Amino acid sequence: MKAPFKRNVAFQISGLTMIFALFCSCSTANRIFSEHDIVYSTARFELKYHFRDRDRRTPLYFFTQTIVREVNKENVVSYTAYDVLTLSGSSFRMDEKVILVIDDKAYPMIVDRMELENVRSISGNTTDILTADSATVSVVTGYSENNRKITRFSYNIPGTVISKIKESDQIFLRYYSGPSMITVRPKKKSINKIKELIALT
Repeated sequence: MKAPFKRNVAFQISGLTMIFALFCSCSTANRIFSEHDIVYSTARFELKYHFRDRDRRTPLYFFTQTIVREVNKENVVSYTAYDVLTLSGSSFRMDEKVILVIDDKAYPMIVDRMELENVRSISGNTTDILTADSATVSVVTGYSENNRKITRFSYNIPGTVISKIKESDQIFLRYYSGPSMITVRPKKKSINKIKELIALT
């Protein structure tokens, strides 16, 4: 009779653990972190934000962008973006293109690096069975396979484009994967944080 109680407690603990992990992963998003890079004598400011796609017409599941603002000893400022896109396993290879669209005008970025990775995970499906002595036993009934494609881009954002972002009302990013046109529209909070990063002195 105690087995169902233990199972419920375990379920509650696992649920709380997942919520806590999600909270911790989101706690660093939309925040600007600063540090001094003693190796290159630069001041670094880093902003990271996330975007989850709900458009089933595209293969995109999840998007993360990190923008690093660096100021060297001559007070020269540079911006580098690091984009990570998680796509469905059946998607086409992404084109080596990143386009920033600011107030309906396209600004193609020069991609410095593009990395591709295939991720495969297998999880077991279980069912609880009641035995003759009223004990509950979990039995593996099958396995589920989950495949994802991860694409990483890094590129510098030119100063002219930074100036456009600073004064913009609308910003989104465009990518292409086979027949799919992938559009990432950062939330207003993320856009405001990008502008805050640009405005730092």
